[in-house]
Amino acid sequence: MKKLNRRAAALLIAAVTSLSASGCYLLPDEEEVLAPPVVKASEVKYSTVTAKRKDLEKRLINSGTVTAEKQYMLTYEKQGGTISKFYVHTGDTVKAGDPICELETADVDYQITEKELYKKKAELNVTIVAQRGGTQAEVDKAYVEVELIQNELDKLYEKKNQAVLTSPVDGTVSNIADVRVGDSVGTGQNICTVIDTTGFYIGIKPTDPAPFAIDTELTIKLGDKEYTGVVFMNPQSLLAYKEQVKEEDDHGKADNSGITYEPDIVYVRFKDEVPTDAVGQLADCILVQESVKNAVVISNNLIKTVDGQKVVYVLQDGEKVAVPVQIGLKTGSQAEIISGINEGDELILR
Repeated sequence: MKKLNRRAAALLIAAVTSLSASGCYLLPDEEEVLAPPVVKASEVKYSTVTAKRKDLEKRLINSGTVTAEKQYMLTYEKQGGTISKFYVHTGDTVKAGDPICELETADVDYQITEKELYKKKAELNVTIVAQRGGTQAEVDKAYVEVELIQNELDKLYEKKNQAVLTSPVDGTVSNIADVRVGDSVGTGQNICTVIDTTGFYIGIKPTDPAPFAIDTELTIKLGDKEYTGVVFMNPQSLLAYKEQVKEEDDHGKADNSGITYEPDIVYVRFKDEVPTDAVGQLADCILVQESVKNAVVISNNLIKTVDGQKVVYVLQDGEKVAVPVQIGLKTGSQAEIISGINEGDELILR
């Protein structure tokens, strides 16, 4: 057994010696160490906007509804009846005295015809009495009958005239109530509204009414058109106005067809002619408080505060540079740059 082990060991030694001589190894080779890759820094890219010149305004904008200064609700004051005819439609222009609608007057017409015949008969009687040589007293008595009939006719004529509802002013028919030909209407029932188109106004409610002094002019934007407006009543002037109205009312001179003023509203009247269909539309009243012309203007979000100083980041030679700026007129979204930024500078957004 010992001889066998000795022989195996000898064979193993011989095999290792043979492998060594031929340059072969049983152990794995070490991996080659590679040089680290070269990383090139990527170039920083900025979004920019070019500084430009423009006009800048600091504005107060308040909205309100266009209203007619004087509106007349037309009703039958002394009699009701059945509508027989309408002479106008909503939106029509009317003159003072133009007919709006008319009540059925068939009964009145019949009475007028009858009374006119009685009058002719009474007048003939006066002639007959005079021709027969009647005394003056007899003629006068016959003529009294004519006068009595004429008085009755005058009342009938007045009733017929009152059946026609007319416009009290030059203006526009803004609304016709829900009544049609054949409908019955009572006294005091609203038939139609006529607006005086010479006085349109807007009531606005600014946060601070102080800038809206009496006679201050502003711009009224109605749709895509602009008009000139002027302040004619504000909270500061309302107290004196109410005292004046009270005095006029005490003397029976108050005009109750105008505006009922509210204490926190600024009232602006149109100076220009406005389309009659503007009533009821929403409009913007624009008051320019300050303005500059042809100034370098940028967005407020480009202005940063660094160490207590206002700066704007500018792209110069591919680098981001903080440039101190001096600010002039400033609005809610834009600012005038007095110094630091020039027209054409590339301003970094991000």
